[in-house]
Amino acid sequence: MNKKKFKDIPIFIISLKKEKQRRKEIKNKLKKLSNNYYFFDAIDGNCVDWINKSEYLGRLRRLFYGKDLTKGELGCFFSHKLLLEKIVTEKRDISLVFEDDVILYNDFKNVIEALINKEITWDFIRFIDKPKLNKKLKLSVHKLFENYTVTRLGTAPGGAYAYIISQTGAKKLLKAMNKIWTPNDTLMGQTWRTYSDNLIIYPPVASWDKKFQSHIGDDRFKKNLLVGWEKKIYPITRAFFKLTDGILTKLIFFMLYLKNLTTKKT
Repeated sequence: MNKKKFKDIPIFIISLKKEKQRRKEIKNKLKKLSNNYYFFDAIDGNCVDWINKSEYLGRLRRLFYGKDLTKGELGCFFSHKLLLEKIVTEKRDISLVFEDDVILYNDFKNVIEALINKEITWDFIRFIDKPKLNKKLKLSVHKLFENYTVTRLGTAPGGAYAYIISQTGAKKLLKAMNKIWTPNDTLMGQTWRTYSDNLIIYPPVASWDKKFQSHIGDDRFKKNLLVGWEKKIYPITRAFFKLTDGILTKLIFFMLYLKNLTTKKT
């Protein structure tokens, strides 16, 4: 059996067409890793009236989160969605997806090659780096390169600046994207909505370049912006969502944990 190489995997880089400097820098980052990369022109959320599109569930979003998605968040969501549609249409078995501010750590290539040469199945695996990961409930599922493992989380952190996705995973994500009320990175962490494993690589092998200003904007950090009856019932709807989200996430985590134990015994 021939060993698969990193350069065999297509890399899609989501980037606004006007971002010349970002594109130049990520080209330099990939220079020693692969020439098999393609820029995918991102959507500028400020140029499209996404809020009034029928697939956007604004009221549900406000009642669960206290505010609408920003134009930047919606632009990012649809950029990832359109790329996933391309991956499905072209029947790509495995694809790497980067946002143009990604940073790849030294072992990234080795970890990816270990992953694609291991006899395991997965839908998508995110490469996220957050200090809180050290304290999160997690389960090592498969050993990869040195101390790196495929890991399942018992929580649903955001982050979609780098991930690897299978054809099946792209289809599952697209199905969950038919109705919009969270950013795409939040959705990727919500296993109960995508019906797929919420997997990461741990320790982290990628992050994002903080010197670049986010195109999503800072409005996403604003607190409750509701008025009228939505504001009055928000404490109840928010509490209901947090409780339900937490229960479903933990339930799936422990169900898959027990499944792993059973698999190892047989």
